[in-house]
Amino acid sequence: MICASIMQVMRMDPSIKVKVIIAQIQALYNYTISYRKAWLRKNKEIEQIYGNWEESYNQLPRWLLVMRTFAPGTIIKMETIPAYNEHGLINGMTIFHRLFWAYVPCISAFKFCKPIVQVDGTWLYGKYKGTLLVAVAQDGNDNIIPIAYALVEGETKEAWSFFLRNLRSHVTPQANICLISDRHESIKSAYNNLNNGWQHPPSKHVFCVRHIAQNFAREFKDNALKNKVISMGYSINESTYRYYRREIGIVNPKALKWLDNIPRQDWIQAFDGGSRWGQMTTNLVESMNAVLKEPRNLPITALVQSTYYKTGTLFPTMAKQHASILVSGQIYTEKCMTFMKSEIRKSNSHRVDNFDRSNHTFMVHESVVPKEGRPIGYFSINLPNKWCDCGKYQAKHMPCSHVIAACSSIKYDYWSLISDVYKVETVLKMAINYIS
Repeated sequence: MICASIMQVMRMDPSIKVKVIIAQIQALYNYTISYRKAWLRKNKEIEQIYGNWEESYNQLPRWLLVMRTFAPGTIIKMETIPAYNEHGLINGMTIFHRLFWAYVPCISAFKFCKPIVQVDGTWLYGKYKGTLLVAVAQDGNDNIIPIAYALVEGETKEAWSFFLRNLRSHVTPQANICLISDRHESIKSAYNNLNNGWQHPPSKHVFCVRHIAQNFAREFKDNALKNKVISMGYSINESTYRYYRREIGIVNPKALKWLDNIPRQDWIQAFDGGSRWGQMTTNLVESMNAVLKEPRNLPITALVQSTYYKTGTLFPTMAKQHASILVSGQIYTEKCMTFMKSEIRKSNSHRVDNFDRSNHTFMVHESVVPKEGRPIGYFSINLPNKWCDCGKYQAKHMPCSHVIAACSSIKYDYWSLISDVYKVETVLKMAINYIS
């Protein structure tokens, strides 16, 4: 009877925690089972539903062949290692070591996404331990696109090299990609390894602001300063950066010295040249880890299968949504339109004080106190260089209110300054590519 109850729970949610199972059995039967018994029973019931844990490793090559057959172009790279017993090497036998896979529609979709990639690792919960590495991108409507996966032994330098090398070679070979991650030494080592391909063609590696703030808090145990560190990382222009840098230095000079040891272009938005597209954390890939929480409790073949089926539902849904938007005549995505409407509204209160026709440079004066709480300011705009002193134009790759005011003053089409990534037809191409 207890087993039947656990089986019912497992069918509904394989990711349920062991302590929840213990609590449920206690509530139903007034009987407390040990943590180990509950854990063993959970894995046994998962095995009944999704297949034997050990046999799943033997089934994996057959499933990979199925993926190659029904999803031509899918990239699969598997590594094995020699098998040993108490007598030594077992001839003719190998065991699973690592697996990288990327589905062809996701590879194709990346060409239409923002040129950023977020990577992260998260552990497996099942009978056999390991780590799932995931890479995601983002389209012009802020949809998260999973572009590659790997199953490895842990977040080691060798495992990350295996993942980043295959990611670069097969999925993200373009120049000027921005890789966003935490500051894990293994990731930094793998990225800097010339054999993994991230140096040529050129790319950037930047860090999650939230992880830097967490490391800072562990070092200095000051939550108020931690919040200033986050604000410093999000600083969209140099003047805002200098303000928070000064505030931190006044309170704790040692803390400022600690921060200064991290190159500012690696974590502060004002100095990234717009390469992050406003993405200051690894929230996108961590959201994907949450989506994969249930599969991470399953045998290896069931886990891989779940990524296949989830990919199969992602793009048709996006295609249907954006096809209807395009038919309505809307050119830009909802996220872009929301941003632009806000900036256009703010631009109506700006005044253009100076215009250099030969260089297309402007001086724009705000006449209303901004909602951000900063003082009214003057901003220099250089249209050929895609620059505004406020920093928002560079960060978002969409014209800010100051640029819109400048363009309006000379009757220049500011909509033409929006990156093509934000067009509905771009997102639709990405989704239709899967269907075709």
